[in-house]
Amino acid sequence: MPRRLGRFALVSLLLVLSVAAFLFVTGSLVPWSNSCPPQLDVDPADDVPPDAEIVAYESLTPAERAAFDDALAAESMISLEDRPWSPSTTYVRKNESVYFAGVAVC
Repeated sequence: MPRRLGRFALVSLLLVLSVAAFLFVTGSLVPWSNSCPPQLDVDPADDVPPDAEIVAYESLTPAERAAFDDALAAESMISLEDRPWSPSTTYVRKNESVYFAGVAVC
């Protein structure tokens, strides 16, 4: 009986350690290990769906306009860390042009 109890304890311990190692490696146990800030990408919109909600550039907050302008001028995505951006804003009209504003998260 004590031998079976010892074997059960050993198997249980190995299972718990295996699960903890898996969670640590995949970043589930320590979420900051795989986290990164959202990224904003702004490109001219070629095909805008007819039912798309297009937001006027002027209706964006000053901070959102600054992020939009930075992303439009950049050759790649910009970080939205400590910068506000409405997740529902997908299409923006600025100076008679419509732009697609995509947010990427990892």
